[in-house]
Amino acid sequence: MMMIDCRRYTMKNGKKLFIYSLVSLFVISIGLSFQGCSKKQVKKDGEEETTTGGDGTGKIEIGDSGGLKIVYFDFDTFNLAEEARTILKDNAEWLKSHKSIKVQVEGHCDGRGTQEYNLALGQKRSESVRKYLVDLGVGAKRLSTISYGEEKPLNSEETEEAWAKNRRAQFVITDK
Repeated sequence: MMMIDCRRYTMKNGKKLFIYSLVSLFVISIGLSFQGCSKKQVKKDGEEETTTGGDGTGKIEIGDSGGLKIVYFDFDTFNLAEEARTILKDNAEWLKSHKSIKVQVEGHCDGRGTQEYNLALGQKRSESVRKYLVDLGVGAKRLSTISYGEEKPLNSEETEEAWAKNRRAQFVITDK
C-alpha cells in the first residue's frame, strides 16, 4: 500500500495545484456565465420557426398575449358561443404551432353581481376556455386558469357596450 505525505506533496506541488485551481475556477465561471446566454431555437423541418407577438414586433414576451385573441361571453354565462369557439380554434392552432409556450387563461366579468359571484363566474369562464382548448389538442399542462372577476375591466363605464367588453377570457404568456 502506498502512502502519500500530503504536507510534502502540497509543499512541492503547491504552486502548480494553486494555479490549476485558479485556472479551473476561471474556466468554470466563464462557462456558467455563458449558460445564461444560451437561447432556445425552435426548428421546424430544418428551418427556424418565426414567431410573432401580438404587438407585431415578431417577439413573444412573457406577460403578453402573443397571437392569442380574446374570447367574449354573453351576460351571466360561461358557455362558449359559436364565435368564441371559432376564435378558440384559431388560438389552439397558434398554441400547437408554438409548443413551448405556456399560457394563463384569465376569466373576467362585468361589474354587475357581487364580487364573490363574479370571481366564481370568471373562474368558470377561464376553465371553460381551458377545457375547450384541451379538447382541441392543446396540452393541459400548458394552460393554467385564474379569475379576476370584475377587478380588471377593459372599460369602466356602466353601459351595455362596456359591460360586453368586460365579459371575457384573455390569455397571458407565462413561459416560453
